[in-house]
Amino acid sequence: MGNETSYDLGEIARSAKIKSIIEMALDFTAMTRKFSKGSSARIRTQLQKFLTDVDKVHDQATYDRLHAEFCVWFIQNIQIAERTVGKKAKRTIPAHATSFGHAAKVLDIAVKVYIYYCSLPSTDVATSLIQLLHGGLDNQIIRHLIERFPDGGITSENLEDVDRVKYEQLQGLVRRQIREDFHSAIHPVQHDDILFRKLNRPAEGEFQIALGEQKVPHND
Repeated sequence: MGNETSYDLGEIARSAKIKSIIEMALDFTAMTRKFSKGSSARIRTQLQKFLTDVDKVHDQATYDRLHAEFCVWFIQNIQIAERTVGKKAKRTIPAHATSFGHAAKVLDIAVKVYIYYCSLPSTDVATSLIQLLHGGLDNQIIRHLIERFPDGGITSENLEDVDRVKYEQLQGLVRRQIREDFHSAIHPVQHDDILFRKLNRPAEGEFQIALGEQKVPHND
């Protein structure tokens, strides 16, 4: 009986940990305020299911399939809340569907926090999964990729305009920049961390790399 109780408490603690990480990750995305009322709870439940099953993933194709399934669920179940815009000539934008880009941003950031930052569900599993994760995207990073690769086929910097095809194109541009500017020395999940510091913290000199300014030095 004692062992049974200990096991149950361990599972409760693990579940609480995952839920707390998901909540922190959702806050980190700065997206939840955009969604209709009640959306956060449904997103948390779906993210917990995704993260609980992610240790069963062993290849890129499986990860990409599960990623796409989450995004399709998101588009079908989560809406952008009605909002009023404009200071003088105010107008109301009615509630409308989220995009694949919105869904992917939420998932990519949550997965990054859980696997890359927290090394969960275990260090060994996280290490094997890091190379499969996608690069996080926001309007600023998309704008940078458009400027860096004008031949990349992307014209809108708005995450709301990113469907599945454009998302896959953008991930291709992330991988292209990693090859061309970072000598394949980083993974896509690390790309948006570097870009965020570069674009938002220009005083941090160690992040002024690549992007046409200077190249990451070779280790050889």
